[in-house]
Amino acid sequence: SAGLARDLSTKSRHAFGRPPHIGLAARLPLPPSRSCAKVDASKEGTSVSSEPTREQLHRCLQAAAVPFIGFGFLDNFLMIVFGDLIDSTLCVALNFSTMAAAAIGNTISDGAGIWSGQWLESKCKALGFEEPKLTEAQQELPITIRWKNIGQFIGITIGCILGCCPLLVMDPNAAVQHRRDKEREEAFEIVISKVQEILQAEAVGLLLLNKERDELVSSHQSPNLPPSFHWKLNQGVIGHVAHSGNFINIADIKDEAMYDPELHDNFLNTGITVQSILCMPVFRGGEVHGVISVINKKDHSGTFTQKDEDLLSAICSHISVAVGDDKQTFKEVIEQCEKSMQTTGSPEFTSAASQRMATLFVPALEGLRTVLGAEATVLMLLDRQSQELFSEVIDGPLPHHTAPVGVGAAGEAVQVGHYMNVPQTETTGSELAVPLFDTSRKCLGAIKCVNKQGSSAFNTEDVEFVTQVAHYMGMLLEGPDAGLRRVLASTRQKMQTKAAMQAADAKGTIVCNLVKATSLPSASKRKVIDPYVTFSIARSNPLQQEPGVEQRVMRVRNKDRKAAIRRFAKSGTILEDPNPSWNESIALAFPKKFEGVPEEELWVHVLLWDYDSLRNDELVAHAAFSLSEIRAGKLKEVAAHGLRPLPGTGQASSEAPVLGPDKQIAKPSGSPSILEGMGVSSRR
Repeated sequence: SAGLARDLSTKSRHAFGRPPHIGLAARLPLPPSRSCAKVDASKEGTSVSSEPTREQLHRCLQAAAVPFIGFGFLDNFLMIVFGDLIDSTLCVALNFSTMAAAAIGNTISDGAGIWSGQWLESKCKALGFEEPKLTEAQQELPITIRWKNIGQFIGITIGCILGCCPLLVMDPNAAVQHRRDKEREEAFEIVISKVQEILQAEAVGLLLLNKERDELVSSHQSPNLPPSFHWKLNQGVIGHVAHSGNFINIADIKDEAMYDPELHDNFLNTGITVQSILCMPVFRGGEVHGVISVINKKDHSGTFTQKDEDLLSAICSHISVAVGDDKQTFKEVIEQCEKSMQTTGSPEFTSAASQRMATLFVPALEGLRTVLGAEATVLMLLDRQSQELFSEVIDGPLPHHTAPVGVGAAGEAVQVGHYMNVPQTETTGSELAVPLFDTSRKCLGAIKCVNKQGSSAFNTEDVEFVTQVAHYMGMLLEGPDAGLRRVLASTRQKMQTKAAMQAADAKGTIVCNLVKATSLPSASKRKVIDPYVTFSIARSNPLQQEPGVEQRVMRVRNKDRKAAIRRFAKSGTILEDPNPSWNESIALAFPKKFEGVPEEELWVHVLLWDYDSLRNDELVAHAAFSLSEIRAGKLKEVAAHGLRPLPGTGQASSEAPVLGPDKQIAKPSGSPSILEGMGVSSRR
């Protein structure tokens, strides 16, 4: 841009009859003219063919470089200053891009360069940076032009670098922040308007916390509230929410201890009389950053509902993202999600639902302690990452505490998956711990009752009552759809049996009579097996498949959980018994995808599982029966059938069951592990 400015200046002066000025302009090499061969060389003491001296070339370089330092400095300096100013003002107002600001700033700097070129050149000459007196032929020599070009390049480079100095004191995020602030202001105005409309409220206000002055300052509000007002943290409902971090939903403020006629009968001198009020905190970095207040429900009920609470809580979470730093807020969201995944139960995505759940647990434990006559009751939840139970809610004289899984009554109850009733001893009191389960019967935690008053142990009636309470608490912990999931699970089980028994297709129904088993191995050395058996129909003999049967079965079974009619028919689970007795008849429906497949290719796959209350159930062993033999009635009578280890699981070690000569799983001690009584028949 500097060279262009000087070329334009030089050509302009030459066009008006003045001699061309030799200064900043870079000249193109011209072929020497034969008619100009004779020159008065006596003035410079040089001949026509002589080249400029090294000193003259250095002076040419300096004369070309110094003015361009100033021009480069002004060019970059003005472009950066004006570009940043335009980016943070005009571009924010008109929603232009940063590139538009750079283009406008560059235009201004180029225009200033045209007017400043001659002034810079004269100042440089006054300082002594002037070209040596060369003949016209010497000026047009390639070496002279090359040195001038090098000087101009060096000068413009140094000048542009020096012109970047505003970047040292300039905030690079200022324009971005201005743009975000403008977008946030527009978004908040829409939020206030929509909250007032959706919740049918008379007035809505968003207040942000000023920690230095220890007060709330209005940020945005509905038109019927003052445009700017302050609120002390020790005043009324709004101040209490900001101080405690808990939301408040009040149907009639006059019935509450926080009612203040001066605050609520004429709210902020607007003539509004507060009756119902819903206040929700806005969090940032784990601390209260503001409060959104919704005043007076205008529908016929006049009170805000739980649905209103959840909606406002979700909006507050988005407000917290808008007022915070994007990267930091996103990091906090990820950390909260990670924490939710490590804690049992359903992750609560709204603070309102979480707070309501906590308030329900307190009276529930208090009532439980009163009914049982216990000294204290504790709700303990499971942290899956650390494998520890932590006290979530306590009713009674007990401090908050933790307990590893497997330690204490609550830890053992969670580990084994059933209640632990520990009687009183000389050194310890009585304890009753009942585990909490979700729909898939995975443990969420436990209810612990301590010290039965007037008795050395909790009785059977106490166990039944706490088990019933644990059932409902488990539903509450699992989430709002837990009850529906349990109804669907029960319904699906009935549908499975009914559909299997009433199958009208040509293949008929498979009925498996599961009686008992002996010497079943456990998948874990830590505990005795909690066995149950599943039946499914597979194509090709599962016993002859390559290693990886367990992974394939787990994938199919996880997919099967959502099906209305499940592919896997399941027996009941018997806890801690290697010699269980089921005495069940289990109907197995024929899958539609196998219609038309020859019976010789189909097998009934029998899988033995070890139930685990904390982790995924583990597959222990399996057996398979040809469907063609079942159709022929060869397996109709109840008989003992051996189980085989899974290929590739390493169960054929010295400590695990091995395949005996009778094709049954045999332990090193010699006692076979078998399904002692099982029959499989087919019904048309």
